[in-house]
Amino acid sequence: MKLVTIARFSNIFGAIVWFLGLPVVVVYSTPFSSDATYLLFGVVIALLGLAAMPLVLAYPFTSLGPLISVVRGLGVIAGVALVVAGALLIAGSTGFLGDKAPSWTSQAAVIGVMGFFVWVLLVSYSTRHSTALGRVFWLGILAGASVLVPTLISVLVFLLDPGFIATDATIPLDMILALLTWSCLPIWLIALSVKMPAARDTLKLG
Repeated sequence: MKLVTIARFSNIFGAIVWFLGLPVVVVYSTPFSSDATYLLFGVVIALLGLAAMPLVLAYPFTSLGPLISVVRGLGVIAGVALVVAGALLIAGSTGFLGDKAPSWTSQAAVIGVMGFFVWVLLVSYSTRHSTALGRVFWLGILAGASVLVPTLISVLVFLLDPGFIATDATIPLDMILALLTWSCLPIWLIALSVKMPAARDTLKLG
């Protein structure tokens, strides 16, 4: 129960960090990304990774088994990847990795964030039948899909038409996906904070 309590508070902390931090990163990246952008984004994802670790360990799966252990292990890897990627961005932006942040630090951050959202999608889908969690799983699926769908589309477009150039026609879709990424994750984390005790009790009774 202590771990669940810690996870509930860390969920709220992670939701606040993502909800408030991401817009600040966007503001500082306009019109171009800078060391300040990398520093702020590094802080955001590192704190998110730390906040996610208690959730990974206390997540109320509807059953136990080898597959659940694999998903939980992937969550630990995703959380550690966020912390490491965030630390690399911070180090690069403050001059510890040279006069300018290396490009691979931002690539590592993107991979870390994508890995975390893949985990959110996996755990949300795995508990889609949980009566205690209810419809909370949809928020996790929307959050994960909002990151993975545009990535897959970008890869397909690059493979089919390497010379493709984005136009103003794609802006509305990009804005909708960005809004889902920004809003669904913190809402999902807060909803889990509310539902987790009942879900864990249901699992014990089962």
